[in-house]
Amino acid sequence: MGLCGTVKTALLGGSFNPVHNGHLALAADVLKLGYQRIIFIPAARSPLKKSLGGASDKDRIAMLELALKDFDGADIWDGEIRRGGASYSIDTVRELISTGIINRGSGLIIGDDLARGFSSWKNADELASLVDIILARRLPEIKVDFPYSCRRLENRLWPYSSTEIRKEIAERGNSVRFLPAEVADYIERNALYADTTT
Repeated sequence: MGLCGTVKTALLGGSFNPVHNGHLALAADVLKLGYQRIIFIPAARSPLKKSLGGASDKDRIAMLELALKDFDGADIWDGEIRRGGASYSIDTVRELISTGIINRGSGLIIGDDLARGFSSWKNADELASLVDIILARRLPEIKVDFPYSCRRLENRLWPYSSTEIRKEIAERGNSVRFLPAEVADYIERNALYADTTT
């Protein structure tokens, strides 16, 4: 589809370590709200965290490309990785708007597990004024009083996190049931997560 600000867009950030079927289901549910494009934004790796079983930034982007190759309406923006350092949503949104990749009022998808602390995010008031916040349900379900205007998404709930999937791969050698087939193959070929305990 290409990175330009002419279509109704929502942003989905995360470590995508690895990208899994729950991420794809969430993106598909957001498209049903009338968005035409989802931009997946892999977060920059923290210099304070150890490598997670050899999944480099290059690996995470490669897995996203494989997972999204047949997903109509999905793009990847790797600006946070290229920028390096701590990644703040406000900096990403400002850059995407200033470069014409998105327009003001694009969607920003956040899990309701993060909503409770949103007001402490860097420049939260400005961020909420620049985007339409989409609150996605996460497990365990929690009730959150969110002080900003938002859309609550009745998305399908996904019971497994990337952390749990990495653990299963380390223990069992694969996690095919939770991953797009091409991503599972990539992980196996590159022996990712084989020794991770996080």
